Amino acid sequence: GSAADVAMCAMLQISKNKQLKELGWKLLLQVHDEVILEGPTESAEVAKSIVVECMSKPFHGKNILKVDLSVDAKCAQNWYSGK
Repeated sequence: GSAADVAMCAMLQISKNKQLKELGWKLLLQVHDEVILEGPTESAEVAKSIVVECMSKPFHGKNILKVDLSVDAKCAQNWYSGK
């Protein structure tokens, strides 16, 4: 229920993020509470920090919940390597 709503809000923040688009990153897939993006290797760390920010504050750049949302993020060449 509500976890899916939080994930959806985070995905909307990511997909609408202008800086991610300018860097050439796009949202490919969501699996439960994980998102997978694709983009150029040279901007991976910048994109990762943007995604972490979007996921930790998924409600229009804010976290309205009474608990913090912790986010783990990795950069890898493929999904299997990132696991």
